[in-house]
Amino acid sequence: MELWMLISLVILSEAFLHYFPWKLLLKGRELPRVAAYTLGMLGLMIPFSVWIFERSEMVILRTLWIVIFAGGTIVAALYGLDRLIELELRDMEALEREQDAKN
Repeated sequence: MELWMLISLVILSEAFLHYFPWKLLLKGRELPRVAAYTLGMLGLMIPFSVWIFERSEMVILRTLWIVIFAGGTIVAALYGLDRLIELELRDMEALEREQDAKN
């Protein structure tokens, strides 16, 4: 695959993912942010991986996907942690309101 073809595929895949009617598919809901990040990365990295594979750069390809997986895992974990903290704060606020109502 030529470089111009790689860039064209990335542009087309990202445009497709950006304008895909996710709300229609998800019955009115937004595409979750982590899913959007994941799809966006895949739209970039799958064509790029094919391009690297064609050049027999297996060490680079393997390293690239290890880095992508590590980065994606920490982003997903941090979103989970943020959600847990948000729920804890809501619980604390509800408990404070409840205690204020009793006084």
